[in-house]
Order: sequence, then structure tokens, then C-alpha cells
Amino acid sequence: MSPKPSAHARPGAAVEVPVESATRTDLGMRMGSGEWIDLEPLPLSLESVDGETVARLSGTPVAAMATARVMRAAQAFFELPDRSRVGGEVLNAPRTTARRAKETPLQRKTITAWMDRDTRLMRILYKEVVLRFHPEVAQKTRNAILRDSGLKVRARNPLIPDQMILTDAEQRHPGEALVRLAAQLSMLDEVAFAAPNFVSQFRRSLPAAASTPPAKQWHLRTIGAAKAWKLTRGKRGVVIAVLDDGVDVEHPELRGNVLRNPDPDEARDLCGRDFFLPDDDADHFNPRPKRFRAPFDQMGGNDVHGTPCAGVAVGRGPRAYGIAPNCRLLPVKVFHADDFAAESQVADAIRYAATFADVISCSWGGAKSPDIEFALQDARRFGRKGKGAIIVCAAGNDGTNTVDYPATDPNAIAVGASTDKDELAGYSNRGAQICVVAPSNGGTRGIFTTDVSIPGRGFNPGKTGDANGLYCDDFGGTSSATPLVAGLCGLMLSLKPQLAPEDVRKLLTSTAKKIGPASAYKTNGHSNRYGFGRIDAAKAVAAAKAWKPKKPG
Repeated sequence: MSPKPSAHARPGAAVEVPVESATRTDLGMRMGSGEWIDLEPLPLSLESVDGETVARLSGTPVAAMATARVMRAAQAFFELPDRSRVGGEVLNAPRTTARRAKETPLQRKTITAWMDRDTRLMRILYKEVVLRFHPEVAQKTRNAILRDSGLKVRARNPLIPDQMILTDAEQRHPGEALVRLAAQLSMLDEVAFAAPNFVSQFRRSLPAAASTPPAKQWHLRTIGAAKAWKLTRGKRGVVIAVLDDGVDVEHPELRGNVLRNPDPDEARDLCGRDFFLPDDDADHFNPRPKRFRAPFDQMGGNDVHGTPCAGVAVGRGPRAYGIAPNCRLLPVKVFHADDFAAESQVADAIRYAATFADVISCSWGGAKSPDIEFALQDARRFGRKGKGAIIVCAAGNDGTNTVDYPATDPNAIAVGASTDKDELAGYSNRGAQICVVAPSNGGTRGIFTTDVSIPGRGFNPGKTGDANGLYCDDFGGTSSATPLVAGLCGLMLSLKPQLAPEDVRKLLTSTAKKIGPASAYKTNGHSNRYGFGRIDAAKAVAAAKAWKPKKPG
């Protein structure tokens, strides 16, 4: 991309947003790195049917299938009333600020839908832009930029003072015009990033379950957990955040590890937060699974993904141990089943997790977002009191040569999946960003771990794993491999809390076991299929114990 043009002749001078094209394509947004993300508009209409507002989305077969999720997203975030509670049962049903709005649903509403050209994931937009100034920009200059944009400040980010959500309250820039305006703002020297405040589709998908019942917890034996535990089972001061669709904090093998009152300055923050909801919603401080829709053992429509992920990382046992059974757990809810989620909320969830946790586990993927990009940078910058949070992300389960975002971000450790035969799982995405692989399903056995304990809910509503439905024995995907690596990072930090993220990455890669054919690895030891190999917890923890910081100079 060409350099950003200077926007000001002098500080405080009148600001004119550049009118030249901000892109080499028609529509899109710019990442902080300068990468351009192409967007394709999708036909979306709002119609009044029998007195109720109905969203109709078309353009592709996939888009048409997502109409119900688009409607729920519009109801949750864009001031459309939710009269029918589309999508099934909601436990502790939230009443968001948006849902309390009284305006007529079709009045002054210009909601647009977009397809990310690379990932084919959908986004929808109403009237907001997220903008972040560089810290050194004077307030007078900021005011001039905001005035000339025609946008108003709706909210300032409580974690990042230079970042805010702007609203086009009068809708002077509807639809494509708002996307173009955000792109133009992103070109200003004073702006770190500007992007439409999309509500977007994220993936939590799992591959097919194992074909035969597994022997319990084989994955821990494969990576040498018993030897690692002779050195440490984790320390209570090390916290692993699981960002997902909620964690069952009452589960008997998780509740003892849940971090209580993570934010001492917020009395309502008892055990984590729900960033799918605005922070003025009472249920924002409830990170538990909430959304369920029959069939209750399927991913679609159900908050069943985060609880197994948490168990893989920090399950206390005695039935379903995590790799780090003595570390703490911070549940951070960012999704309500497979409903679209606001990118700004997902980004703030990452910042929140980095404030109170040492390791962040993300078993999901989405389209690239400059707000999430900067959130990962923020986590590296201020996490662990300046040492940097360890961010572990799933590579994805599409079996392609493209790694999911945010696993591709340089601040993330990208994790692929191997099988019980020490082979690459056929679904595991491949690419240059893969750091390591970790055991999961895809062979003959799946992962035995915790499941949602609400009766009749979860992957196991009482049929497999455990008759009480407290455990499942067929969890898998890079979704399971990721918290396994996150928990291993927690063990290493338990022994050497001064480790920086790059130190943790080096310990993981230097101790990993080379699996698969030798020809798959380059001379530097890396493979686009296996990364640097399959994790070895025993060797990684031993290496962490022996690690010594470099002497200055």
C-alpha cells in the first residue's frame, strides 16, 4: 500500500478527510499493518410482515441460510425488536440496551451485509465506526477530525483511552458510504486504525467425531503429562482465559479453578464476563452458557464449545484432567452459539483477558479485523504487567492451506491438530504460521473432557462419555488442540513467570517432537503441516525449568 497522506498542515488546523480512493479495490477496510481486506456487498432488506420486522438476505446460498442469524444479530445490536425470540431457548435471557429501544423498526434503518472475500464469512453493519488515535495526537486535532467526519462519539473504550466508537446518528453515510468513510479515516496519519463496527460471523466448528469410543485421556499420555506434573501441575497465580461461548462455572471439575472476582475494582465481576452483551447489561457479568436450541448436542444454536475447551486446559480431575489442573480459569464469553458477534466486543474481550490472565486460549476463527489486530498488540504490550500475555489460537478445521485468523497474527501461537497415531489430522489447516500441533481427534479416538452439566444440554446429554452428561469423549478439532497448548504454556509460566511470549514460543518449538515424514520439514525445522512438531509437555516443562534469562549486553 502507498504511504498514508498527511492530513494536517499544522496541529489543530481544519481537517479534510481525503477524497481520493483509499483502496485498490472498490470496498473494504485496512488493517493496522496496511493489508487491505476486500468486502463484497450482499443484498439485505428489512421488510414488515404482519407487524414484525423480517430480515431477508440473499446473494449466495450460504447467505440465504444465514438469514435467521442476521435477524438475531440485528435484534441484539441494531435496535430491532425481538418479539419472537428467534433461535430457541435462552437461559437467563438478556435484555440489552438495544432491545429496550422503542423506535419504529423500519425508521431510519440502513443495515448492510457484507461477505469477506478471503474467508467467505459474513458481516453486517448499521451506523458505527471504531476509531483509534495514535497516543501523541493532540485533543484539538482529534476534535477537528471527528468534526469533519460528521460522526459523533458514542462510547470511549475503558481499556484504551485513545479508542472510541463513533456513530453516524443522522445516517448521513448509509451503507457503502460508511465503509468508504472508515477506509478514508484509516489513511490519516493521526489514526492508528478506523474500521466499520461490524457484527460478524465467527467459526467454532468441529470435525466429525471419532468412529470408536476412546480410551480416556490418551492425549495426556501422548504428550508426557505425568512427567511434566512431577515438576509442576501449575500454580494458582497463573490464569488461563478461555474466550469462547461460555464456560459452565458450576461444573464439579472446573468450579474449583475458576478465578473469583478477577477485577477487584468491579464488584459485579464475580467470575468473568459476557462480551457478547454490552457492559450495561446485567448479564454481562455472567460468562455461563446461555443459548440452547434442539438438537442440544450439536454446535449450531448451542453454547456447548467453551466448557470442553476449559476442561482440556485446566480440568481438576479426577475424571477429566486438564494439562494444567492447578492453574486458574478465567471464563470470557464472546459468542452466543453461532450468532454473529460484534468485532469491537470480541476485541475488548481480548483486552480484558490480557488484563487479568497470563494465557489466552482462542478456539475459533473469523475474518481479519483491525480492532482485533490491535487488541492482540495490546495484549502483548500490557498483558502480564508488561511481559505480554501468551495468545494461543486455533489454526482451523477446513483441511486447507490457509490458517484461520487470528492464528495468523504474529502475536499468536497457531496450533494445528494431530491424531492418536501421531499423524496430522486430515481437517487441520496448514500454512507457514503453524507453530506446533497437539493431539486431538481425527484418528480412532477423540478427547475425553468436561461437558456442560445442565441436564440434557451439551455434546453428551447422557448418551456417551458419562451417563450424567458431565463429560464427553468425542471432543476434538484444533478447538481441543488449542487449550492443550494453552495449558502447557501455563505450566511453563508456573515454573518461570518471567518468560516472555517469544521465550514460550521457543521452548514449545525447540522441544516439540517431529512427527510425519522427515521430508515435510524444511532445513529450519519447520513444516507447513506440523509446524515445528507435536508438543511434548515433559520436555517443554523441563526446558522451562532449566531456562535462564539472557544476561544484559
